Amino acid sequence: MVYYVGRVYRPSDDTWLLLDVLHERGPKGDLCIDLGAGSGILGIYALLNGFCKRVVFVDVMEDAVESARLNTVANKVHHVSVVALSDGVVGAGESVDIVIANPPYLPAQDPSRIDVTVEGGVEGYETVLNFIDFAREVLRRGGVLYLVYSSLSRPEVILAYLEDRGMRVSYSKYKRFFYETIYAVECVKT
Repeated sequence: MVYYVGRVYRPSDDTWLLLDVLHERGPKGDLCIDLGAGSGILGIYALLNGFCKRVVFVDVMEDAVESARLNTVANKVHHVSVVALSDGVVGAGESVDIVIANPPYLPAQDPSRIDVTVEGGVEGYETVLNFIDFAREVLRRGGVLYLVYSSLSRPEVILAYLEDRGMRVSYSKYKRFFYETIYAVECVKT
């Protein structure tokens, strides 16, 4: 059973693609962050599959934080989890092994009313870039960021930003749809 409170983003093709990458790569880490956690499915998957020993679930939406909390309890991983309402983890330093992120990445249909569950800004990549900055700040050297984005969010901008921030793409996978291509990447902090 999975709980969704309010307007929480429900797992979709991008979530499944990122889960595939996690499964294929089989990362190992002590402390991980599920950034933009939503329902918490990514972090819970990482815990249940032994990819992470502890996960901090972070989201800016109260509904998402409550959904993640309920789902950590339902999946019996609440004892190795912290769920936080925040736009960042203050004082984390460079101590995190893995950041898993499925940020909102679609361009805003109406820039005056951005839907933060799916829209990443006017161009679509703004929130993705913020997530990259966050990951760069908290990851230890050699730490790994797992990130999803879309062809609609200008992948060339995102890839250049990753490189500029010292994040080397070590693995990528994509899935094409008639209207977009979704990318999931593994990036190592150099």
